[in-house]
Amino acid sequence: MDRVENARPDVADLKEAERPKAPPIEGATDLQRRQGRQLAAIHRMHLQQMGQVRRMMEGIAAGSTAPAALAKAVPEMEMTRNYRQFGNLCGQECQFLDYHHGAEEHRVFPHLEARASDGLRKVIAKLREEHEVVHALLERLYADAVRLVQNPGEDAFDEAR
Repeated sequence: MDRVENARPDVADLKEAERPKAPPIEGATDLQRRQGRQLAAIHRMHLQQMGQVRRMMEGIAAGSTAPAALAKAVPEMEMTRNYRQFGNLCGQECQFLDYHHGAEEHRVFPHLEARASDGLRKVIAKLREEHEVVHALLERLYADAVRLVQNPGEDAFDEAR
């Protein structure tokens, strides 16, 4: 995916409306199908956590949640706790996500693409785009949350949102 340097990533960059549906993969073994379901479950877990942040921000924007709630919630998220536990910006969550995406990019996707239909190639291309967007969004979320904690207020919230 070509990413414009210095552009702030946005959830809209994921282009959910353009998500292709994977066609059945003929000849896939039961093990491969289980592994595919496991990868899909991992994706759902990450998307679910990002959805929690989105819902909280919507509540803040609607006035039903105080902006300080985001500053309190982000440090309590599993992803942020992992950052702290491992003493670096990326922490366990980033290492897990990097491993997961790396495995897909370098082992799973090439294997599938070698014998994939056009429909499956579209799904793989979409996932590759999403990997870059998700990484950039996580980096942005963490930086914005830090700014919000350091300087709580409407401007900091608007940046995070």
